[in-house]
Amino acid sequence: MMKRFIFTALCVFAFFMSARTAQCQNVIGDRTSVPQGSVMMLDDFEKGNYWIWAGFDWEQWGPSKLSTSVRISNQWASQGRQSLECKVIKSTPDSDKDGMYFMDYSWDFTGAKYIVLDIYNPNNKSFEFGIAFQVTEDWSWKETSNVIIGPGKHTVVLSLDEFKEDLYLVKRVNICYREKDPIRGNFYIDNMRFIK
Repeated sequence: MMKRFIFTALCVFAFFMSARTAQCQNVIGDRTSVPQGSVMMLDDFEKGNYWIWAGFDWEQWGPSKLSTSVRISNQWASQGRQSLECKVIKSTPDSDKDGMYFMDYSWDFTGAKYIVLDIYNPNNKSFEFGIAFQVTEDWSWKETSNVIIGPGKHTVVLSLDEFKEDLYLVKRVNICYREKDPIRGNFYIDNMRFIK
């Protein structure tokens, strides 16, 4: 009985360690590993959906975006039970090449050095990805570097060094999808956090 208990405990421990290792093996972006530091959660998607997709209502400012919906999903999660599912469509000649998903609030992210998030791309094609912040009372647009998201699961680390002095008032966080190859599908985001 004791041997069975020890064997089961070791199997459970090995499973969780392999899951943790698998999540961190494919770190992409401005770092090749997740930096150390205190963590401040932006959204773990366990408490509801506060995100909006930039669709038809953005046409007044230019061509239509490729984003068609954003919702909470239990199809995949890097932690907890839920993630954010972002749907995209293929571009047409009269559309933009971008999709946008955003959340508005008034945050103070002073001292944050990186934004880190987990992304699952179930499609067989890659896309370009970045995060943009609209900051201060002027809603100034500040964007991270972009990264190519290939098929599979990734942990993305993006530096905030270039605009860290403006993080005292963040009015909007934008998830920026950019078409590399035409895709009609979705991708998932989870565990969006800042590291100080």
